[in-house]
Amino acid sequence: MTDKTRERIKKLQALAERGVGGEKETAKKKLEKMLRDNGISSLDELEEEKTEYFLFSYNGQHERKLLRQCVYKVMGANSDRTSYRSKGTRQKIGYYCTKSQKIEIELEFEFYRNVFYEELDDFMSAFIMKQNIYPKDAPKMDWENVTDEEMDRLRKLNLMTFGIEKRSRAAMLEDQQEGKS
Repeated sequence: MTDKTRERIKKLQALAERGVGGEKETAKKKLEKMLRDNGISSLDELEEEKTEYFLFSYNGQHERKLLRQCVYKVMGANSDRTSYRSKGTRQKIGYYCTKSQKIEIELEFEFYRNVFYEELDDFMSAFIMKQNIYPKDAPKMDWENVTDEEMDRLRKLNLMTFGIEKRSRAAMLEDQQEGKS
């Protein structure tokens, strides 16, 4: 078990034992659910280094790639990270790992999946800006009433546009015409 996983579990356990009010109950429920979902009856089981086969769920190709990267991060470069697909299990990948690695992979994947979708929204906005996908009569921005927070987001989006290639339909049509000639 990695120190990071052990620390997360200890923090949850400490909150469950010494937390106040709703915080204590929430931590206790989360800890119990985490242990129950992973078939763990005591925290001592997490110290075992016995590998088992576990299935991990994902949704789509981007999440599959992200899940594989989280497995790589948790299990390390020199580990056997061979993935297996069971018959009849769509959008699931199986790995042999320890129970503590399974928990760490799930925690990492959940965190980075949420971050990915937050950033994906910004990427989509930057993509629209770069490709200029607006109608000709789109209202102009009222720069005098832009808040500091909105300005920071616009700066971020503007920087993102530098990594996106500008494309045009006219160029695409020309390339198709040249291919037919």
